Order: sequence, then structure tokens, then C-alpha cells
Amino acid sequence: MSKKVNNIFEDEVWDAHRRGVVKASKKNDTETTVWLNSLIGSVWPLINPDLFASLADTLEDVMQASLPRLIRMVSVEDIGQGSESLRILGIRWLPTGAAARAVDEEGQLMTREQSENDTEEKDGENSDSSATIQDGMEAEEGDFINLEVAFAYRTRSSSKSLKERTKDMHLYLAFYLPGNLKIPVWVDLQGMIGTMRMPFQLTPDPPFFSLCTLTFLGQPKVNLSCVPLSKHAINIMDVPFISNFVQSAVDAAMAEYVAPKSLTLDLKDMLAGDDFKKDTNAVGVLVVNIKRGYDFKMGDSGIPLIKEGSSDGYVSVGWAKFGKVMWTTRVLENEMEPVWDETCFVLVTPQELNIDERLRVQLWDSDRLTADDDLGRIEVPIKELMKDDKSNGKMSHREDGFRALKSGDGMPGKLEWSVGYFSKTRIQQCQFEKQTHDPEIRTMDQLKEKVRESSERKLRETMFKEGKKERDASELEQQTAQELKAEQDAMIISAPPPDGYPSGLFSIQVHNITGLELERLNKRKAENDAEATDEEDSGDGLPSAYCTIILNHRKTFKTRTKPQNSKPFYNAGCERFIRDWREAEVFVTVRDARLKEDDPLLGIIHLPLGEVFRERSQVMGFWPLTGGIGYGRVRISMVFRSVQLQAPRNLLGWQYGTIEVQPTVTVVDCPKELRSSKLKFRTSISSAKMYTEDGDDQGTVTWKSKRGRSLALAVAKRYSSCMSIAFREKGFFGDDTAAFSVLWLKDIADEEETELELPIWKGNFQRATACCLEECGERLGTIKLKLTFWSGLGSAHSRWASRDEHLQNVVEVVETARDNLEVGQQEREAGIVESDDSDGDCSGQRARRAGSIGSNSDSSSSSSDTEDEDGQVSSVPDGSADHKQGPIDQLRDYRRRDKRLHRQHRGLMQWKIPRTAKWIKNKMYRVGDRASGVFEHSSKQPGIETEV
Repeated sequence: MSKKVNNIFEDEVWDAHRRGVVKASKKNDTETTVWLNSLIGSVWPLINPDLFASLADTLEDVMQASLPRLIRMVSVEDIGQGSESLRILGIRWLPTGAAARAVDEEGQLMTREQSENDTEEKDGENSDSSATIQDGMEAEEGDFINLEVAFAYRTRSSSKSLKERTKDMHLYLAFYLPGNLKIPVWVDLQGMIGTMRMPFQLTPDPPFFSLCTLTFLGQPKVNLSCVPLSKHAINIMDVPFISNFVQSAVDAAMAEYVAPKSLTLDLKDMLAGDDFKKDTNAVGVLVVNIKRGYDFKMGDSGIPLIKEGSSDGYVSVGWAKFGKVMWTTRVLENEMEPVWDETCFVLVTPQELNIDERLRVQLWDSDRLTADDDLGRIEVPIKELMKDDKSNGKMSHREDGFRALKSGDGMPGKLEWSVGYFSKTRIQQCQFEKQTHDPEIRTMDQLKEKVRESSERKLRETMFKEGKKERDASELEQQTAQELKAEQDAMIISAPPPDGYPSGLFSIQVHNITGLELERLNKRKAENDAEATDEEDSGDGLPSAYCTIILNHRKTFKTRTKPQNSKPFYNAGCERFIRDWREAEVFVTVRDARLKEDDPLLGIIHLPLGEVFRERSQVMGFWPLTGGIGYGRVRISMVFRSVQLQAPRNLLGWQYGTIEVQPTVTVVDCPKELRSSKLKFRTSISSAKMYTEDGDDQGTVTWKSKRGRSLALAVAKRYSSCMSIAFREKGFFGDDTAAFSVLWLKDIADEEETELELPIWKGNFQRATACCLEECGERLGTIKLKLTFWSGLGSAHSRWASRDEHLQNVVEVVETARDNLEVGQQEREAGIVESDDSDGDCSGQRARRAGSIGSNSDSSSSSSDTEDEDGQVSSVPDGSADHKQGPIDQLRDYRRRDKRLHRQHRGLMQWKIPRTAKWIKNKMYRVGDRASGVFEHSSKQPGIETEV
């Protein structure tokens, strides 16, 4: 009897204690943190400082973006947490859903009614939206825990010795002035105080926490001190500029995580060591086709009896709230009924969805010297396009009127356009068969059954927890859905992209470079530096490297410069839409930023995506640098996700390319007035001619090229340009266009020989080549020709590409890749390395064609240094005993190899003075090209994306 009484008494005691804990948790009182601070203080000095590399990277981004002109670069050479740990002042448990509530002046949580009233007073929003947010938080009850943490830090050291200061949190910065002058700055963190909220997502699997979202409640107060690195140096904090700059940079870095901004960490991946992306940020893509506009406002008023009013119109596509233009059409000059027929692809990310963005399509009038005029805009909510059956997964044809900047006001004119939203594809049956994540699962039914059993097993105890409510019954379904999505994502990246969906989202991230160094051309200097090369991470002899990403021969992304570092850390990348992953090529280039000379190539990495994603849709690894003046290995991760877009083959090509026209063209039933005309083939950047060869009595006339070679016409913007064929006759003031044919390059596929029959028109030649028209005037006959569109930059682009710095860099990279391919082929022929089956892929063929198409063709923009007038390759003695070289032969041999030698800083370019002279020459050419383009019409094309 006494034992039973004791058991009842102990049960009542424990039950009372349990009720007391629940009651105390509702009071939101802070708990003592002595034990936690003692634990952190013991572990703090043992933490690897390399874990703070991402924090240093963020701080460096902020500082690099706000540098004055006096300072070239800044780098965070070192970051350390010291031995004095961060202190936790208090931890408060927030009830589920409380993260969405407001806080009163005393720091206590308001009731739901008080929170709604406070929200209405502050921002005028109705209570429905707040209730919706809170209901959303309550729906996640049991999956999240919310903590509020107050933290502080104060340095303990008062000594001025550098040894004592290293015990505090510190930064070692380096400012680089013109002349490569380096100014080191030591920054001590004197104190810091702030409050943050941390919702943790719970998961049944270790470490039992999945996502953690950090956000500061207000700007944390940070106090810094910059001190000299020697006793005789001045305190750099006495200089107001340096003091304010460092303090503002740290405050700006902290502001990146102040509410409503936040930092989301995947604790499961962090503990597993996975710092690379397994999925794209974008959730889908918007496909926008701009057809034509009409009845809109005149941008340029006319002059009576002299000039009629008109517009130089173009259309831009972007986000309404963000305001940045993402894409523009070509400018159609003096055109009131423009027909563009151009298509763009805009990525949709959670950032746009979270703020309810709207797609903005805007009509502009291009002006040469003044700001472009706004002729009207059209705005459509993204979520409306995603939910509408007419535009979700298909193209929706629209005809909308323009609106003015002021809400409610209209503008004249309408726009015919199409838009469609295409989300990422779900896992396909072909991916089930090829995935390696779980070889036992080969169908969706098997996957669902496995996930259901796993979820029930993991949550079997949760279903009987105390205080369970009816709405918690959906917790199992929620866990099942989350695990099903996680398993699908893991299977998708472990299998190649699905068949039938070549278009998709491509994400690439450059993490870091290891062992980066310059090739030592000077033997004596190389011997002196041989011992220190492997030890030093930074120094004067190391390169200041930055990376660029080239997609389909178009430079698309550039990282910031890491000054004089052998192990630069970037962790930067981009996401792009790719029309066809099987034919796409990516180059990652590393260059050395130098003063008063062109930035040399340290090396390139060639990534044909058809080979990269042959077995998996997600790849991470190290790739060596080749073809430059440096060595190193770059850590890169890539992931590709297909979208539900199945475009025709002619829309899956590249923007850059070369049109190869066969040397013979015929016209059936040719009018007599055109039989003696010469044909002029023209693209936007290239041209070539053909001449009358012979004809017969039935009116069939043949035109041939001058030397019987194929014509090579360079193309820059393939999907917004055409190839015109003009019948030219001699006139009193020059040649006149008697008739013409037009081929829009968006209508032909890549890498396929196509036999075409184009109509011959007589009409407005200028408008026919500017606007994409179905009828261009009076039809006179038909012209027959064979042509092939070869994708990528080639020799036909050389003269045009020399006018642009970015294109010059791309051409240099393509030539380097071709040289690497030739060297590898020679090694295989000599038996030095084994042959690889992948050498005959399309990327290798494209690299070989880059130097052949155009050099063996008739074109006004092509040239060749290795062929004579008869088209035969010049034979130069190789310098062996049987083929001795004279002075002229040596000069000819050097000219044949000068580009390759100069890229590697050999030959004439091994000295600084010739490199500086070349830099001055190129800069003068660019200044002249920019001056000549001042009076040309141009649209608001977005530039190259940069990290800062």
C-alpha cells in the first residue's frame, strides 16, 4: 500500500513539474546561459578559421562594390575568431507562429489582435494578409521551433602588442593603390551586440535540424578599431576616410541579414560537407515572344513638308518592381508598324514570387544623344501567368494596349505578343531507369510506396504525442510530401537529363582555385623562388586572378578579382537558360588582372555539357587550367534541370555562328533585267558576292563565287537578324538594288545542310531586312541555294570581333581551345597518351571548324595568314637537319605561331614593354570605336553579370 502511495505521489510531483515547465515557457522568460557560454568558450578557439571564409567573402564583396577610384582592389587576407568567444546573453523560446507577431516596447510578444492592429497602423495592410501569414506559420506547427537569441562580444585584451591582439576577433585587410602599392590594415573587433531570430526546421533524420533561417532584429551595433602593424606606423583610424569606409562596409555586410532579409542555412548539407547546389534557384522560365506593335505614339515629331513623324522603336522585357531591363529587341528605325518576331527567356526565381512581381513589357523610342522616350508599358502578374491554363505549359497569344507610367492612364497603341510559363520537369521514366541514387526504385509507384513506409516508420511515435490536435493529422502527409520531393530531386541529379526535353536551367558555380601560380619563364628567378612557391598563399609574385564564364561563345559572368593569392575563394556563379544542353559549351577562364597591359590568360577549362551531363545532371569536381601562363585547379559545380518546353529544332541553336553558302546559286525563270546583276550576300556584320556564270534559253541563270569557294558570312545575333541577297546593278551614283531575297536565320537549324527556295521580291529593301515580313512587295521569281549554319565563332568573325574587348577575349579563348585540341591530337598520334572516344564529339568538331570555315571561303570579313592566293598551305621548313631555315623562313615560321606564343608570353611578348605597347594600341582602337558609335541607335541591352 505504501509503495502505491509513493508512486502516486511521485507521479503528481513530476506532473506538477511538467505543468510548471509548460507554464514557464509561455511566459517567454530568458533562461540562464552560463553553461552554454562555458561550452562555447571551450570550443571557440578550436574552430577552424576557414569556416568563416564565406563571411569574409561577403565582406569583400561589399567593400569591392564601394571602393573609391583611388583604390584599385581590396582583399580580406585573413579572418580569425580569436580566443575570446561570443557570449550569449539570453535565449527565448518563441511559441509556434510567434515569429509572425510583433513585439511591444518591453520586448514582449503581442497578442494576435494587438499584432494585427499594429500592422494596420504601420503599413496600412488589412488583417486578412496578416492572418494568412499566421495561419501559414500555424500550419507548420510541429515542424519548426523558433528561438530568439541575444548575443554580445567585447574584447578583453588592452595590450597594443600584435601577439595579444590576435587573441581577439580580427580582420587583416589589404588595400591596393595604383602602382600595385599594398597597404595592410589590421582591424580589431572591439565590441558587438545584437538580437537574432532563428527558426529551425525539424526532420526525423540526424542531425534532426534541416533548415535554419537567421535574421537580425534591427542593425547589430559593431565597434571596430584599425591599428598600425608596427610601432612607428600611424594609427590608420585617425584618417577619417579609412575609418568610415571600414565601418560602413561591416555595417553594410550586417545589413544583408537584417529583417526582412535573412540567411538560410541547410544544416544537413553543411554537416555532410556538401557546399554545392543540388538544384537550381529558378523554378521555371517565362518565354516571351514579341510579334509586332501598331497605332502607338510617335517618338519623334515630324517637320512639315520635309519629314514625317516616326519612331525608332524597340521593346524591353523585365520586372516591374525590380525595374531592371532583362532583355530588349532590336531597334527598328523610322518605323510606325514594326514587326520584331523575337523571343526571350526570363528565369523565375523565388525572389520574384515572394514579392508578387509583375512581368513588364515596355515600348521605347531610341534616341541617339538623349534618354529614350517611354511610349507605353504592359504589366502582367507572374502568378497569374503561372496559374492560368492558357499560359501554364503553353504559349498564350495576347494583344494588349499600352498603359502610362501613372496608374490608370492609357497610352495609344497595341502590342501583339505571346507569353508562356514552363516549370521544371518532374522525374521521367527514362530517369528512373538510369538513376543511381536508389537502383531498386525504377517506377513512381515503387518510390511512393517506399516513401510512405519510411514516413510512417519515422513518425510512428509522433502520431501519439500528448496534446495532439486534428490539424496535426496532416503532419504525416506533409512529411511524406517533403521526403518524396527530396527523393525525386536526388534521383533527378543522379541521372542524365530526360530525353525529349533538351531546354532547361543551367547553374554553374566557381568555388575556389588551388595551387594557382604563374609559369616561371626566367630560369634564374624560378630557381630562387622554387622553395617558397609551395608554401606561400599570398605575395608579390602571385597572380591577381578573376574568373569569367563563357556560355556558347558569349561572355556571361565575371567574378571579382582576388589580389595576389594562390588559393582564391570565390563561391560565385550564375544561372542561365540553355536552349539545348546537348550542343552547349561552357568555358571557364582565369585571367590575371594587370596594370597597363592586357589581362593574360592563366588558363581555360572547356566544358562541353553534352559530355559533362552524360551520366549525371549534377557534377562537382576539380578541373586543371590549360593553355595559359599559369597552373592551378579550379573547383566547379554544375547542375542542369530540364523545363517543360519542347521547342522546334530551329529554335535550339546558338546566337553566334557562320553561314556557309555553297558556291553555286540558280534562279529559275529569271527576269531579263536581273540576269546581268551580281549577287551580294549580307548579314549584319559580314558580306560576300557572287557573279553571273551562265544561263540557258529557258531563263535559268547561275551565279558562282569568284574562286569557286563557299561563302562564309559571320553572324552575331542569329535570332534577331537575317541574311539578305541583293541583285545589284550599276547605277550613276553607285550600285542599285533591283531585287532581293531575305532569309531570317531563326527559321533554319544548326549544323544541317539545307536546300532552300527563296522568293525574289521587288520593293522596300531596307524595311524588308529590318522587319520580319511575310510579303515584301512584288514577287519576281525564286532563287535556289544550299547553305549550312555552323554554330560558334570562327575565322569569319575575326575582323568584327577585334572591335570589342569582350569578343576579343572570347576569340582568344576559342583559339586556345583549338590549340589544346591540336596538341592533344598530336600526342595521341605520337602514342604519348591513349586515344579517347570523346575526341570526335561535336565540341571537338566545332573547335576544328573555328579555324577552317572562313579562312577557306570568300568573305569580306575573313582572312588567313597561312594560305597563299591559290588557297594552298604555305610550306615552311621546320628547322630540322633536312629542312634548314633561313632568316625569311624563321620569320614566316614565327608569324605562323605568333598568336600562340604571345598568349603564353613567349617570343616578343615575354618582355613588359611590348605588352604595354599592345595595351595602348588596343585602348586607342576601343576609344575610336566608342566615339564612332555615339550617334548610332542602341537599345538598353543588359551587360555582363558581375559578382559585385
